[in-house]
Amino acid sequence: MARILYNRSADLSVQVWFLFFDAEDQGYDRSYGINGWDWCEGSNRFVENIETFYNSSHERFEAMILLDMVGGTGLKFINEQYSSFSLLNELFETGRQLGYESEFPFNAISQSITDDHVPFANCGIPSADLIINFWDNPKWPYHHTIDDNLQHISNFSLKVTGRTIEQFIYNNFMDSNNEYQGNYPWIRDLNLPSTSNLIIILIIIAIIGISIIIISSLKKNKRIP
Repeated sequence: MARILYNRSADLSVQVWFLFFDAEDQGYDRSYGINGWDWCEGSNRFVENIETFYNSSHERFEAMILLDMVGGTGLKFINEQYSSFSLLNELFETGRQLGYESEFPFNAISQSITDDHVPFANCGIPSADLIINFWDNPKWPYHHTIDDNLQHISNFSLKVTGRTIEQFIYNNFMDSNNEYQGNYPWIRDLNLPSTSNLIIILIIIAIIGISIIIISSLKKNKRIP
């Protein structure tokens, strides 16, 4: 992707930075991690020193797109809730327009994932995390195991991700196509509740609905002296 975008850099109205973060996954948890470590140490450190990497008086960051767990077999992205809704929504729509409806599903699972995009979102940069369901996914049981290796990487999944990001950049930042704006500047942030919370909400609504029906039925059956 870096090579392809470099060859088109003269046609782009922005710089494209590729950032590689370390110490993302060592945060202490009940089952693993390092005591005293937090999650996303590398990206937090970058954001803490972000002013040293650019001149904020005449430059700004348009967006941060995190590619995390994008190359596995059976690719299916989720609706990650810390992401800027309008930015993530546009990435999904771009993927669907390219024919990748299975990988960018309309009924995507909603979940909040603490990941390297969160520090950028917290400092006001529109941010999106492209990530799969890795915590409860029988089609991808390799997370945090020694089987998370190249044997389970899919060339097709990498192509889906790469072409989607490439097209997104062309749609929004190609000088010859700057009439297309999409959801830019991606400031709308209206996220859905996570899937687990949504199920709880639906159960509560169902209980309330049944209670109303029972109360209404009792009132109708009550004899008036």
